[in-house]
Amino acid sequence: LNASVVVDSLQLMVAARASEQTYLDMLLARFLAAMRQDGAVGADQIISCAGSLGSLQEQGLSAKKAASGAAASSNRRCLDLLGERVMTALPQMSDSDVCLIGGAFVVTYLDDTEKRSFLAHCADISAGLAEGASVEVVLAMQELEYTVRRHSFSFIASLPDKTKDYLMRLKAVSQPR
Repeated sequence: LNASVVVDSLQLMVAARASEQTYLDMLLARFLAAMRQDGAVGADQIISCAGSLGSLQEQGLSAKKAASGAAASSNRRCLDLLGERVMTALPQMSDSDVCLIGGAFVVTYLDDTEKRSFLAHCADISAGLAEGASVEVVLAMQELEYTVRRHSFSFIASLPDKTKDYLMRLKAVSQPR
């Protein structure tokens, strides 16, 4: 399975609300192998995979769990490398890209330093607050803000002022029509 097939399969798992841990483990092992090949996985596939893993987490299927010890180790390596690749792609991400990743992936699979960088990038590009932002982007960014706030208020308190101000403005924006 190449990276495209893995990403498509993860998206199908989300749509079907699949709950088979063994299948997720197998897909993560294949995605890890693909990420280890130079040029085999593009930024769009990284973003899509991250978003799908966040959605699966919300549905109760976690990449942090595994059906076996070997799968647990493989899943951990995949998540570590995926987090690194998300951070590498971050400077080029648009507001729609960060929306695709979503809050569940950010709070579940990124460490605190990566979360800070991700949210700082969102603040830098004014994701969800820029003039002309689509309704979908605004709602997705508000959901991300809510997820982060719900996950750890103390984490938000530790953020730089610029990022906290951005999150407060995002929370306060009226629901788009």
